[in-house]
Amino acid sequence: MRSQHSTGLRGWAALQRERLADGPLARAAKNDPEAAPGPIDFRGCWALAGAWAAASAGVQLGHSHQVSWAIGLWLVAVTGMLALLRPRHGRYGQSSTPSFAAPALACAAAALVLTQLVLSGAGTNPEALERAAADGSLVRVQLSFHATLRAGTTSNTFDPETGQTKRFTVEARVLSTAHRGIWHISGVPVRLSYPESRAPEIRLSESSTVEVLAKVSPSEPGDRQRFWLNAAANLVPVGSQPKTSVFQDMREGFVGACATLPQPARALLPGMVFGDRSGASDELNEAMKVAGLSHLSAVSGANCAMVLGFAVALCRMLGFGRLPTLLLGLGVLAGFVLLVGYEPSVLRAAMMGSIAAVGLHSSRGKNALAALMLAVVLLLAVDPWLAGEPAFQLSVVATAGIVLIGRRMAKRLNRWMPMILAEGMAIAFSAQVACLPVLVTLNPAFSLYSVPANLLVAPLISWITVAGTLGVVVVLALPALATVLVWLAGMPSMLVGITGVWIASLPGALRPWPIGVVGILLAWAITLGTLIAVGQVRPVTGSWISRMRFGVQGIVTGLLLGLVLPITAMVPAPALDWLVVACDVGQGDGMLINAGDAGALLVDTGRTPEPMAACLKRMKVKTVAAVFITHRHADHDGGLEAVGKGRSVGGLFYSVADEAKDPPELGDVQGTAPVAQQLGSGATGSAGTVTWQVLGPIPGGVFTDENDASLVIRFEIKVPHAPRPVSLLATGDMQEEAMGELIDKGLIGQADILKVAHHGAANGGVRTAPAVLPLIALVSVGAKNTYGHPSEVALEPLEANHAVPLRTDIRGTIIIGWDGAALHVSSLGPSPEP
Repeated sequence: MRSQHSTGLRGWAALQRERLADGPLARAAKNDPEAAPGPIDFRGCWALAGAWAAASAGVQLGHSHQVSWAIGLWLVAVTGMLALLRPRHGRYGQSSTPSFAAPALACAAAALVLTQLVLSGAGTNPEALERAAADGSLVRVQLSFHATLRAGTTSNTFDPETGQTKRFTVEARVLSTAHRGIWHISGVPVRLSYPESRAPEIRLSESSTVEVLAKVSPSEPGDRQRFWLNAAANLVPVGSQPKTSVFQDMREGFVGACATLPQPARALLPGMVFGDRSGASDELNEAMKVAGLSHLSAVSGANCAMVLGFAVALCRMLGFGRLPTLLLGLGVLAGFVLLVGYEPSVLRAAMMGSIAAVGLHSSRGKNALAALMLAVVLLLAVDPWLAGEPAFQLSVVATAGIVLIGRRMAKRLNRWMPMILAEGMAIAFSAQVACLPVLVTLNPAFSLYSVPANLLVAPLISWITVAGTLGVVVVLALPALATVLVWLAGMPSMLVGITGVWIASLPGALRPWPIGVVGILLAWAITLGTLIAVGQVRPVTGSWISRMRFGVQGIVTGLLLGLVLPITAMVPAPALDWLVVACDVGQGDGMLINAGDAGALLVDTGRTPEPMAACLKRMKVKTVAAVFITHRHADHDGGLEAVGKGRSVGGLFYSVADEAKDPPELGDVQGTAPVAQQLGSGATGSAGTVTWQVLGPIPGGVFTDENDASLVIRFEIKVPHAPRPVSLLATGDMQEEAMGELIDKGLIGQADILKVAHHGAANGGVRTAPAVLPLIALVSVGAKNTYGHPSEVALEPLEANHAVPLRTDIRGTIIIGWDGAALHVSSLGPSPEP
């Protein structure tokens, strides 16, 4: 009897446990990760890691190695799967399942990616192209364009075949190559570059087919386009050229409708709707980058999620069922992809945007993470080159950050603020933290106000995206309605642009970041610490977990405060392979030139010693081969006493309007102090890998004040493995008439780098840029200066001649180096204002 009673009690208890397990509290605990966080299901990471590793390495392997690795990985994967099918896995038991499953999953994903590479012939190249790339001969090819033509913003003066004209670049696929009069079928992807003068009269589009005689150069290992083709003759259209698509006509019509908008809306709106940044100036693009808003002017997952969300909301308002809503939503998303252009980046954005939307609006966040991993594996299997693209990396980590960090952070922030504000802050912060490890590898700098900037403009983005997209849809059929929609979307986009420019001008908007392994580890530490702080990752379990979490939160808070305070600015820059450095000396000039073993050359020193001393220390300059003081104004020679402290100085050269004025003095110098020498036009010299020639001022030339006495010097820097020296033209503060005289006498020629005269003042002249045709223009200028520098009068000729203006008030100390093929630029961020 007692036994039956006990059995009944156990049955009743089991029934109650079942009911509780299915009750509302249990369901809430299951659905609410805050109530029952549990461990994260990272099993999909094995497949993700395998696919990513195979994609990164596989694109650099030859065909035979790809085949060998694919077969070997399939064998390992199948062996692991067979081991999983054995009952209890033999003598190892069921606890050994992860030991078999993890490598089997990783190897299967890797084998899938490598198989795709083998089937696509990614490791094979046409013999004609290989031969032409090796011996520099020309080859005739037929190409099919499969991407939008892009106009070049600079001219590659390191290539003797390249003129100083506007160039177009397009991604294409080789249909056939000619060898000894016979056409050989091919399919290799290439990148074609051609000057505007070689374009045919017929209008080319992303689906054109052309024949061209081209010079072939190999691409970098692992590049999707395996060859660079430079047109050596006119492009000849092949067959009947396809007419422009209706989607292209719609995009062009929308850009035309935006022409009625004021700036910066006219430049920003096409980019915010379908990624067309062609109308934006370099200054606006730079300001948006510094403010952390540049992602808004490119098609991203957020755009796709907004369009999908708008379609779903509209279907629900109309009372559609779940299945019709899903199908219509997917149809609208597919139409949006066709509208903005079905390039790989857009396709990726559509998939990632859908996953991000699911992760935000679904209560099953773990499934969203699994879906993200599966999507990445499939995308890499279809297109392995995505693994090496920064845009794809940022897309993946941003989506993962929103899924893992955003929801939990939004719930916590909702305790102190409305949910709509909490979600906006959580999304902006989680995406920023997740992207940090990738961003700092691209540019060692941090947008300090990125999160508040995105919060300020977040309420406008949905309106801009939806109204702007509707404007594109109706621009051909209903132009009057499209104009209304353009203005409805244009006014908020103008606020976005104004906000970006304003935030970029705030002190410390772009903070420096430690370069190299230290900076990358610091970024990953912040990301991992944030995951722990929000409870997504539990490093240990036990009664002291809460104390541990408080400790981790304190560490994360300290690291984030390190971004706000100028701590990273105190980290000295490593000895990089730099050529020219524009030091951030405020409203003044200060520039370093690398002379190799001879040390560095210094052109001007700024107004005060401290900024110049900091720049010399950051670049680890121990020896100064020569100092050039272009003229005797305080913002050029005021920091001279900082140069000799603890350093040897080889020479001191200067120019001055009043020769009776005392020459400049270095102060304390390690060793013997050089005697100051006044230079004039025609003087030459060298130090290490650098030679120089003084071009001005010329005797009896135009003279209005001390600025016109400025030394104008052409430097040539020898670079290992470069086809010729890198040239730099330093202009001091020489003004328009005096510089015009040098140009008229033929003394000013092309240079790769131009130090813009007089901090970009309007009286610096507009003739220098077309005479020099620089790749890079350095503008040394102080933040919030009262002179209005730099002037639009000075910047417009630079932009018109495709020069990239780099400003120290925005970027801080600017470092120009050589990456083995071209000039590259990095920056340390502006110094904090005193």
